Amino acid sequence: MKFEYNPAPNKAVFGENSALRLKEEVIALGGMRVMIACSKGMLARISHIISSLDNMCVAIFDGVEPHCPEHVAMAALALYTEKKADCIVAIGGGSTIGIGKAITLRRDAKFIVISTTPCGSESTPIYGMLIGNHKKTGRDNKVIARTTIYDPVLTTSLNAANTGATGMNSLAHCVEALYSKVKNPLSDMFAVQGVKALISGLKGSIKNPDDLTARAKVLYGGMLSGYCVNLAGIAIHHKLCHVLGGYHGIPHGQSNSVILPYAIAYNEMAAPEAMKLITATMGTLSASGGVYEFAREINVPKSLKELGMREEDLDTVARETVATTPFNPKPVDFKSVREMLQQAYEGNKPVAF
Repeated sequence: MKFEYNPAPNKAVFGENSALRLKEEVIALGGMRVMIACSKGMLARISHIISSLDNMCVAIFDGVEPHCPEHVAMAALALYTEKKADCIVAIGGGSTIGIGKAITLRRDAKFIVISTTPCGSESTPIYGMLIGNHKKTGRDNKVIARTTIYDPVLTTSLNAANTGATGMNSLAHCVEALYSKVKNPLSDMFAVQGVKALISGLKGSIKNPDDLTARAKVLYGGMLSGYCVNLAGIAIHHKLCHVLGGYHGIPHGQSNSVILPYAIAYNEMAAPEAMKLITATMGTLSASGGVYEFAREINVPKSLKELGMREEDLDTVARETVATTPFNPKPVDFKSVREMLQQAYEGNKPVAF
């Protein structure tokens, strides 16, 4: 057995009301001037956290938009620079964390995340920005958050639709790690535990939004999914979702919700050992079928057609996916990807091929 283990150089603070430890964590990193990044909808929910910083908070950027468009990221960077901040605190999900990554990449900021969704982005070296119609991504360890705070209390206002969609994104990261090019026993362990936590936690969170035990499981699964990306990387599923977001504006969680069962079916015959782990963990007869039924149980979007995708655009998506996918267990070619996309467009039970 041979493998390399390069753990994410970050600190995790996990627990109810742990967000109130923010000032303590800023000071621990040597920060003095904090800029908060969040969405407008988040602002009212985190007023008590901002107040806990006292006069350390020198700026608030609340203009976050999905997929981290270039003009939004540069506006946040300009404010950070103008206010002479030395610490960026991203409070929210993937798009907000993207702002923190864009600033950290360019200013070597002290970067803290308070994660309110299970996206896992806080622990990954992958950064992305929407430039025109292209979701441009890169990889640099400096964009991994120095400290991430996971407070399930902050997730209780996340509605069922967003809870399910962001959870499917994390589930996809765990699944892809099981058949990644650089997988190892540790990434397998994180992936299996992540799948278990997400399946249980998502069901409980959607049934009862105030169930903090279930919410904690979802956040924990999201945290592990980030570790999976850091250790093992991504394959066709997430490359395809980036194309759907960049070219067609489909929110990342929704595209993950639809595509995941079909991406698994695409790889089902090429990665049999990974499929055995998925079915054993979920207690299902097939990996793609199990995820397909789970997605319907938590009522996330079921098809690309439902998301407003035009059938005539599937050829373009297939070509771009083939061009941007560096690794996948099954070879990536236009005909096969186009067949997978047709299944995802129609939303019927996936068929391995």
